[in-house]
Amino acid sequence: MRETTAAATGELIAAAARNWAEDSNGRLEARVFEFVEPLTAASLPAALGAIGLKCTAAAAQVSLSRCFPVEIWENLFDAAAEGGAYESAEYGAYGRLAAWRSLAGLTGGEEGTPVAEVEALAAAYRWYSFGTDSGWFFRQRWDLAIVALSPNGRRLAVPAATDTY
Repeated sequence: MRETTAAATGELIAAAARNWAEDSNGRLEARVFEFVEPLTAASLPAALGAIGLKCTAAAAQVSLSRCFPVEIWENLFDAAAEGGAYESAEYGAYGRLAAWRSLAGLTGGEEGTPVAEVEALAAAYRWYSFGTDSGWFFRQRWDLAIVALSPNGRRLAVPAATDTY
């Protein structure tokens, strides 16, 4: 395994929850990893605990839930459009833009990738939400923890964000 987070990709992935960390009390990490062997649903919890994420650093347990792409879209849009704990919302149109940017980064797209292409990439990926007992998340309304696993199982992208009053 190796981390492959390019600055531009990290910026894209973080777009939906960036304001949680910049305008509020939140924390945010957005990272990408490449694996030599394909990951499976069974190996994902251990991988999330071993790759050096801040949000899983002190975790004794990582749990996963399989998601549909539409659920991921809704989570990203809600994060951006509604903002963090201190009303740092992007609202409608800018919230959609931030969500699409995050989705593009999660699926390996670049800035400006057409929406139809991002949608096709998202449909091919396997999506999960995750939880952990690490203490990194505030366990309030503003927790975002997503895993995007490429069709070949070797590229894993994670946005993790949390915010509180």
